[in-house]
Amino acid sequence: MTPGPVTPRGRAGAELVVGVLLLLAVAVSGLYFTVRPWPTFFDRWAFQAIGFRHHSDFLLLVTRLGSPFVVGAAAVAGFLAAMRRNRPRAVALLVGPTLAVALCDWVVKPVVGRTFAGVESFPSGTVTAVAAMATVLVLATPDRWRSVAGTIGGTVTLLTGTAVVALGWHFPTDAFAGVQLGVGVVLLTDCATRWSSSWRASRRGRAHSGPRPDAERSAAH
Repeated sequence: MTPGPVTPRGRAGAELVVGVLLLLAVAVSGLYFTVRPWPTFFDRWAFQAIGFRHHSDFLLLVTRLGSPFVVGAAAVAGFLAAMRRNRPRAVALLVGPTLAVALCDWVVKPVVGRTFAGVESFPSGTVTAVAAMATVLVLATPDRWRSVAGTIGGTVTLLTGTAVVALGWHFPTDAFAGVQLGVGVVLLTDCATRWSSSWRASRRGRAHSGPRPDAERSAAH
């Protein structure tokens, strides 16, 4: 028996679950690193596997994908791409990446306080930005091309995470948390705008379907 097509409601539920789990993982790991900020076993293994390349022009170019200009351009592009098909999603794609970066730099990093080379490092802001943009790419792409968009976005995000580790900017767990935060925030922003739109539509529907006082009085007479 073949499974039926995934419904919009099913997709919304999956987005909500994935987004919540990703942000919960960031919160749990952040709490852990407030107490034990030193490298984990995964950090040590990944450092050995990736190695250090402090003067790689290519890796530096990759990290520029997380610059504010690129993030803003990607958000606007996602907004324009989704505007005709799904206005609530378009708003989410415009707001989500900026919200993810702001949450990373202004909330999570100061609260956790983990440092690498004397700089607050958890999560990686560069990887957060690129992961958020990759999620925008996937959500803004029509269904038939979404697997291609996911492959491209995932590859670029993985390359960015590798770059910030190889350049000696972050622990590997910082980069991994950046992926979780960037993807999770955009997914939950998409869920929030969809819910808000449905709630407003429901209120308008109830207002339009309610009894009209003039008509009731005319019927009574």
